[in-house]
Amino acid sequence: MECMNPLWVAVLPLADKGVNPADVKPGWLGFAVFLALAAALVLLMMSFRKQLRKIDFEEQDPPAAEGGSTNGQTGSANRS
Repeated sequence: MECMNPLWVAVLPLADKGVNPADVKPGWLGFAVFLALAAALVLLMMSFRKQLRKIDFEEQDPPAAEGGSTNGQTGSANRS
């Protein structure tokens, strides 16, 4: 049989006892971490919007409806 580590002998009784729910509170540290995460999320969203606005892409015309113009111009541009 293996010899148990003295550390386990000291820790196992504490693990069986569990945590008292009255002692577990988020407190100000939990609130500060939550606010920091929220601020980081807002900054990331602003940066993402900025990067998306930099993208330059060519817009494609929607497919022409039947009987519509076939020269690739929109209906308002065909009027003379």
